[in-house]
Amino acid sequence: MKKLFILIILVNIVFSSCKKEEKTYSVIYKIIEKSSRTPTYIARYSLPDGSTQSVGSITKEFWVTDKIINYKANSYLSLSVEGSGGGEYDLYIYINGTLAKTRPANDGFGPQKLEMEISN
Repeated sequence: MKKLFILIILVNIVFSSCKKEEKTYSVIYKIIEKSSRTPTYIARYSLPDGSTQSVGSITKEFWVTDKIINYKANSYLSLSVEGSGGGEYDLYIYINGTLAKTRPANDGFGPQKLEMEISN
């Protein structure tokens, strides 16, 4: 009985000392310009540390980030487009390779944003 009690204590110590690693997520931001014009636009997106990255002037029909890693649960995600020239856009956020959110956007109304939070 004494050996069983000691074994239970040792098992509890081993399992309580193991750190549970926090799950991280990868994110990809994408913009598709779908008008027949060739507008110039700026893309802004949030990074895992909470800062924002800006890219522009972009004239491509298709813009996408590389996979950005180390976002944590409850991280705020934001993608915005600000253009000139009558552009029409579709904005996309992918989490771990799966489309999480999308929305259309147009020039002439200031920056157009797509926002969300990573849920557990």
